[in-house]
Amino acid sequence: RGHTVVWNSQLPSWVSSLSGSQMTTVLKTHITTVMTRYQGKIYGYDVVNEHINEDGSIKSTPWTQNVGNTIFSIAFTAARAADSSAKLSLNDYN
Repeated sequence: RGHTVVWNSQLPSWVSSLSGSQMTTVLKTHITTVMTRYQGKIYGYDVVNEHINEDGSIKSTPWTQNVGNTIFSIAFTAARAADSSAKLSLNDYN
């Protein structure tokens, strides 16, 4: 199982300076690169990791600050396109 493709806790500092459209491009490229590299070797991925607060609201992260809640649809759409047979998950705690 692949853990994790998108996580706000492990980002290079330059990501925060990107515009929304640049961030979307970087996100899609990253997901496509990782998931096509391991296609057929990893059965499933935690696509988005720890982006929901304990009260159910969406966390404020560099991703959500620049692309809003569309982070989820962008990430899952890119992941499905990269590997149509992989099991895709949203990973969080509590």
